[in-house]
Amino acid sequence: MESSPAIRIDDLGKTFGGLRKRKRIQAVKGITFEVPAGTVYGFLGPNGAGKTTTIRMLLDLIHPTRGNAYIFGQHVHRNHGVLRRVGAIVEGAMFYNFLTARRNLEVLARTGDHYDAARIDALLEQVGLSARAGQRVKGYSTGMKQRLGLAAALLNDPDLLILDEPTNGLDPSGMHEIREFIRDLADRQGKTVFLSSHLLGEIEQICDRVAIINHGLIVREGVVSDLLAGQAQLHVEAEPVEQAAALLHERWPVTAVNGALSITATREDMPHIVRRLVEGGVDVYQVSGQRQTLEDYFLEVVGEAPGHD
Repeated sequence: MESSPAIRIDDLGKTFGGLRKRKRIQAVKGITFEVPAGTVYGFLGPNGAGKTTTIRMLLDLIHPTRGNAYIFGQHVHRNHGVLRRVGAIVEGAMFYNFLTARRNLEVLARTGDHYDAARIDALLEQVGLSARAGQRVKGYSTGMKQRLGLAAALLNDPDLLILDEPTNGLDPSGMHEIREFIRDLADRQGKTVFLSSHLLGEIEQICDRVAIINHGLIVREGVVSDLLAGQAQLHVEAEPVEQAAALLHERWPVTAVNGALSITATREDMPHIVRRLVEGGVDVYQVSGQRQTLEDYFLEVVGEAPGHD
């Protein structure tokens, strides 16, 4: 078991622009978090939040203005050798369009000095491209290029995989396959996967932990189930509905929807809500709860939909 976290970000920040204050843009404003080894970790944020800038600093593609980034305990800028343990897709997968998928992987493998024909064939099979491996990439769809990018990122059998929008362009069936594939990398192969995505439903199903970045700052971080354990949406069927709403609205946010009540509360509040209604002379017919989704939580925290940046 790896003793160091797979990723440690320590007060990392990046400012773009010149010396004049009005020309400066603080893309990332001193963020700190850790990614435990062997987990799938989601990195979320709306457009322009600083996700891709953070990933580029983590891979030493751009230098931070402040702070440090570590991979498996090694400072990425001072110890470039640690990047050999990393595979990545950043801002879309790019290939030679005039070459076939297999030939693209062969070129990348030979360039990185880890050519293994059997591994290339196995990866093409794993990402569902064996039947199209001999086709030139210029005829590939966006989703097929994403699959090929995932295979390319795994060529050197990395311990850490960094993926920026890995399911972009895939249909629902393809997203399901890649989701299971990524989960398998962590659960059965012990790899760490750090992924950025705007598809919050996918993130919720696949990730152990998430960090939410907004305006260059980490606004929430933690285990997905813990973050979503707080608020729930309760559906209450009661009569008279106006009286029920009046009894509850001072303590809980209440909205009347199609003759019933939608109440933002915790699961633990449910007995108190029912008791208050009954004691207030309201007939209660049904109370059901729906756990807050990651998308609901995200919108509550940042107030806007996620996207690419």
